[in-house]
Amino acid sequence: MSRRPYTPRKRAISAAHTRSRILDAAQELFVAQGYSRTTLQQIADRAGVAVGTVHQAGSKASLMMAVLERGFTGDEKFVSLLERPEFIAIMEEADTARAIDRYLDHILAANSRIADLWHAATLAADSDPAIGEQLERSELRRLDDVHTGCHWFVHRNLIADTEVDEFADILSHLTSPATYRYFTVERGWTPARLKKWMIVSIEAAMR
Repeated sequence: MSRRPYTPRKRAISAAHTRSRILDAAQELFVAQGYSRTTLQQIADRAGVAVGTVHQAGSKASLMMAVLERGFTGDEKFVSLLERPEFIAIMEEADTARAIDRYLDHILAANSRIADLWHAATLAADSDPAIGEQLERSELRRLDDVHTGCHWFVHRNLIADTEVDEFADILSHLTSPATYRYFTVERGWTPARLKKWMIVSIEAAMR
């Protein structure tokens, strides 16, 4: 009996599965032993693939950023958060208080998935220029998203147009992975307590 041909679609599925295993392995190792101590060989061993396959998947820094992106948004597409369907649905919520509540739930859930990874990456940034540059680009993209998103508050008459820059500074701090980790890991706050504080802080900034 002849074998079925190995179609491009099957190859794509196999490649995606292999990449997922590599990212899973990288994530486990980055969290468990830190970014700097993790080698591509260790990632290969954990993923059950050849180290050459890991090299083809990208540098260690690019793997870290892929893991962070996947953890925060659910995939590796470097698409602005503002353009994602789930986020658009939140911003189209008619009830403003409900929209802000859903927005914070979304951000808190995303940060809970990447807080430890983000911490591992920032610790490595001082000694590894590659990850430092990747993190800087990621942070600039996040800040740009927050700043652009703040115009939603203007459209809802919650802040004046002249207050966007300052409000963006406040919101970017409140919603950062670093802030999430500080309160939930270092200070032992529950996500619910953190969310309550964030709501109070946002309301205060809108006055």
